[in-house]
Amino acid sequence: MKTNVFMLTVVCLLLPYVGMSQDSSKVPQKGSKVYVIGESKNEDAMKAIDRLIDELKDWAYWEVKPTKDEADFVLKADIKASKGMTLTSWGGTSYTLTAQIIDKGGNVLWESAQYKASPNGTNGFNAGNAVVKKFMRALKKKFK
Repeated sequence: MKTNVFMLTVVCLLLPYVGMSQDSSKVPQKGSKVYVIGESKNEDAMKAIDRLIDELKDWAYWEVKPTKDEADFVLKADIKASKGMTLTSWGGTSYTLTAQIIDKGGNVLWESAQYKASPNGTNGFNAGNAVVKKFMRALKKKFK
């Protein structure tokens, strides 16, 4: 009886890891074709999306495509820009960025954490570039 309970416990603890290992095979591999789409219509956020596309092209892990039809996956970036004074920003535009990788069937395969940046002296008062750099560092760690 104790053996059965122990085996059941082990199986229950290992199931989430089995599921994660199966999902990781579905995410874009090196050389995959990716289309980047921005959710925001805000001009500052759209500039940050352009910067993200440039950074992805420079990284060259995936091939960035100009249309969704040519791509294997979609990287949907939600960048929000907000103006105003915060404790760390000294005024200017602050940004948050979250992203999802979506397959052609519309299934979310991966979702990033939320990255934030406010303009300050350490980022040259360019929070748009700073939030993209934070995201790219995390992306490069995730997809090696």
